[in-house]
Amino acid sequence: MAFEACRLLCLPCAGGSATVYARWAQAAPSWMAVRPLELPGRGTRHHEPLQHDPHLLADQLTEECLAQHVRPGTRFALFGHSLGGLLAFEIAHRLHARGCSPAALVVAASRPPATRDDSRYAALRDDAEVLAEMRALGGTPEALLAEPELMAMVLPFIKADFQMCGHYRRASPQARAPLSMPIHALAGRRDAFAPDVLDDWRCETTGSYTRTDFDGDHFFVRDDPAHLLAVIANGLASAMHAPHPANALAAAR
Repeated sequence: MAFEACRLLCLPCAGGSATVYARWAQAAPSWMAVRPLELPGRGTRHHEPLQHDPHLLADQLTEECLAQHVRPGTRFALFGHSLGGLLAFEIAHRLHARGCSPAALVVAASRPPATRDDSRYAALRDDAEVLAEMRALGGTPEALLAEPELMAMVLPFIKADFQMCGHYRRASPQARAPLSMPIHALAGRRDAFAPDVLDDWRCETTGSYTRTDFDGDHFFVRDDPAHLLAVIANGLASAMHAPHPANALAAAR
């Protein structure tokens, strides 16, 4: 082990669940413990009510992180894809306020809080409108979108996630200081939903900001988990002021 193990707490995109990170534990370097965070209303928490308010969900997930995953002195980082990046950002603020700052925040295909305007999502109610948004985002095969029984199962939590995007309001700089940990943004070169404004993440921290571009669209995180985790691992090594594991890429592959 190159240095003390670090936990990577992972949040899914809108409509996703913790299962999207199922392959990550095997692909990660040996010193990185991947901990997917499940959201209420899906996966193993399907019996719980869905949450429609991103700020209340961030409060809830923060308490769960403190109870199950982190405590003062724990070496950990937060990763979020799309909506998950926004939730990870809010959780990072809350954990910092509780004395448990992440070593880094990693956001993938996630528009920055200061420049995002997803207010139109708050009004989405009709199934056809939601399906149109899903088609625009890509990542879901048309055969699945055309399957009525499957869509009847998943549309409720997809709607809830879109509404969370629509109801998100960033705290003003006067009300909340920027984060201090490094932020690493990951981008897909063919992603039309998180374009050049991605670099506005740099204004959310007084620490370092870095960006890595990948071939792929909004869902590039699914394409090559081993390579993605190697990039994250090297960034975390720097964030924790530890030597880069010489075999990080080889171990991840």
